[in-house]
Amino acid sequence: MALVSTAGLALEADRPFDQEGERRNPWWGDPSYRVIPRDAASGDVRCYHLHIDPSFVEEDLNCAFPLSRLLELEERGEIGRAADRHYSFMGYILEPRTLLRESTPEMIRLMKKDAVDAVLLVPF
Repeated sequence: MALVSTAGLALEADRPFDQEGERRNPWWGDPSYRVIPRDAASGDVRCYHLHIDPSFVEEDLNCAFPLSRLLELEERGEIGRAADRHYSFMGYILEPRTLLRESTPEMIRLMKKDAVDAVLLVPF
C-alpha cells in the first residue's frame, strides 16, 4: 500500500515544490511530484504549498501524510506491507495536463515496480 498526498510535501533534502511560480500566479501549481520513503521522519518532511498552512503539517505530519498510522497498521497485521516509496504532489492544480501526462504515469510506473496493490489518497 502506498500513500499519495496533495499537500505539496517533500523531503527537506529534496528539491522543494515551485512556490515562486505559485506566488507569481496563484492559479498555478507545480505539476511535479516527490517521493517520500517509508522511513521518513516527521522532521524530514516539509510542506511547500502556499494554499496550505504548513504549521499543521509541522505539528503532525500524519494530518497530511499518515505514514506513521500506515506503518502501525502494517505492524499490527491489519494491512499487508506498506510500500518503500510514497508520493506527494501539489493539490490546487487548475491546469493538470502535465500532472496527468507526465507525473501521474511516472508515479504509477514506480508503484508497479514496487508491487503496490492499493493506494491511499490523502487530499489536503
